[in-house]
Amino acid sequence: MRIRIICTLIVITLFVTSWTADYESVNDTGDDICFERDVLPIFLENCALSGCHNSESRKHGNVFDSYDNIMNSNKGRSIIPYNIKKSKVYKKITEDTSEDRMPPPPNPPLTGAEISMINKWIMAGAPNSKYGDVGKKNEDISSSNSDTLVKSENTGSDCDTLNLTYKDVQPIIEKNCYKCHSGNAPSELFNLETYQQVKEKGDEGRLFGAINHLPGFKSMPRKAPKLVGCELAKFNAWINNGMAE
Repeated sequence: MRIRIICTLIVITLFVTSWTADYESVNDTGDDICFERDVLPIFLENCALSGCHNSESRKHGNVFDSYDNIMNSNKGRSIIPYNIKKSKVYKKITEDTSEDRMPPPPNPPLTGAEISMINKWIMAGAPNSKYGDVGKKNEDISSSNSDTLVKSENTGSDCDTLNLTYKDVQPIIEKNCYKCHSGNAPSELFNLETYQQVKEKGDEGRLFGAINHLPGFKSMPRKAPKLVGCELAKFNAWINNGMAE
């Protein structure tokens, strides 16, 4: 009887610990993101352009040049706080085809890091945060693509993510991607056997979202766990630093 009680207490303790960790993880999402500093520049540089969604052009009635205009566009359906699936803007920036995706060609698509930033901001409730409202980011992370690097657990002190080139990540791609994305791949899939093929997907912004299993992307590797540790850390660092050959 005593052993049963002890086992029950252990199970309850583990459950509470797990629930608490999950709760804290959810509530930590986007807590260091500042709309004015991190999110608005993405809209201004990619959406609020002449002929598109600035205050003069107002294409399709959408204006993305300020917090109020972004939140009120499309009758308030452009951004739905805490819900990326119903946020029209997020759906458009993660479309699979370039014809449907925003920004439209010949404009380049948002990078995976920029999409990740908008994802975190929406899931944090899409607050109108300003300078000084949030804590300063780590100074060793740049304010552009690198500031949204998805960090990996247990990367280890010997994981070097500086000055990476294609030869550093090619073994990771071969190990985890060639089964589906090589010469023996199904006809409906694409190849990732060369630097140019990998960089093309990286430039489209799809690679970052896929390997980090972000919502709105097809997770890679397919039907397999997400990359972890040093492999993911290196892959992310290489993408966010320009995918050097």
